[in-house]
Amino acid sequence: MVIRFLSACVVLYIFNSITGYVIHDVLLHRQYMELMPVLHTENIQSKIWAFIVTSVIGSFFFVLVYSAWKKTGRIVEGLIYGLIMGCWIGLTMSLNTYASTGFIPFSLAAKWFLYGLLQYAAGGILIAWVYHLKFFTKRSTHA
Repeated sequence: MVIRFLSACVVLYIFNSITGYVIHDVLLHRQYMELMPVLHTENIQSKIWAFIVTSVIGSFFFVLVYSAWKKTGRIVEGLIYGLIMGCWIGLTMSLNTYASTGFIPFSLAAKWFLYGLLQYAAGGILIAWVYHLKFFTKRSTHA
């Protein structure tokens, strides 16, 4: 069970890293460049460690809560879990940033929410799939 849990954490971290790159460095790049003086400083590269730490910890807790929450372990259950978590975390993050900074346009906050919702939903499906893999079930040894 520990190997399955840790495998799900690693798979989710890799998935979040790839989709985070696609979302922020590809899909939202132009909008970020328009907000560059306000949204990012020149030394953002020196703060990449913070993104890595939050992604590792976030992946761990996302899988931890799923492992306690799941009942059947079906893929649809992972989707529902991901949508619930995506609504909660995505809405909180995007609207709080929008409301507290005054620098973020609502259109960017809405995109953060929608992309985050899709990312969490897909992440839920992915960890349900990892938990569902037969690879992690105990193999019987017949002599």
